[in-house]
Amino acid sequence: MVSLQQMRRSGLLGVWLFLGVITAGFGAETGRVPLNGHLPPRALRGVATGRLAAETNLSLAIGLPARNQAELDGLLRDLYDPHSGKFHHFLTPREFAENFGPTEEDYQAVIDFARTNGLTVTRRHGNRLVLEVEGSVSKIERAFALNLRTYRHPTEGRDFYAPDGEPSIPGGLRATDVEGLTDFSRPRPQSHPVRVPGAVPLSGSGPDGLLAGGDFRNAYVPGVTLNGTGQSVGLLEFSAYYESDIVSYENSFGLPNVPLTNVVMSTGRHGGAPSTANSSEVSLDIEL
Repeated sequence: MVSLQQMRRSGLLGVWLFLGVITAGFGAETGRVPLNGHLPPRALRGVATGRLAAETNLSLAIGLPARNQAELDGLLRDLYDPHSGKFHHFLTPREFAENFGPTEEDYQAVIDFARTNGLTVTRRHGNRLVLEVEGSVSKIERAFALNLRTYRHPTEGRDFYAPDGEPSIPGGLRATDVEGLTDFSRPRPQSHPVRVPGAVPLSGSGPDGLLAGGDFRNAYVPGVTLNGTGQSVGLLEFSAYYESDIVSYENSFGLPNVPLTNVVMSTGRHGGAPSTANSSEVSLDIEL
């Protein structure tokens, strides 16, 4: 057995201490927790064509879990149960955050994690369920312990990027999801025009007898006096739109002006404001 004095003389003590530091480092890494569900199927990833450039900037959205999930599930059931005393007793955003949003401490911990790894916080959300950040590929890879590689898309004529393994975070951090680590699936319209030969005009109030404006109200809720006062409708869209289109629609059919509030969540490779590439589809959603 080698004595401590012999180890000092031979230099083995320095090696032993150095190995101890390395082992401690690996122990810290094993304390990380993987976040599953971020990889396209292996068959779709295929062989990597390269690495995403280290200086490329990505915008990410880090998701946190809601608190009191069982209670929240029950509340959602009651809100839409006409026989419940909580029927349509909707919470304000502040009430939701206080009862079901992540704690301020958990949210701040995710903010600190992002900043410590060189990521810039671009937007916070009042319910504390999402934190938006951006940063270079090299910083994102270090933060989430992965590599972002490029692959040939199996059905589209382009390359896509994706992590080569599930992202991971420190064990005590309250986060469940990271959006923006891959662009395998891009938002695209699913509408398909249908041409019906010899179709009979609909005799609506729009051009060429098309249905528009109050025609939909008359078709679906005739005789109802409700006009939407005090109600809000949320629409999830993947493109920007031209507000002038909405105003033109309202003016054309004698409809009151409805105030619109845009909440932009930008994730992906380029960030910034969304394009107007599919504005006609978005305008149609808003108008209806």
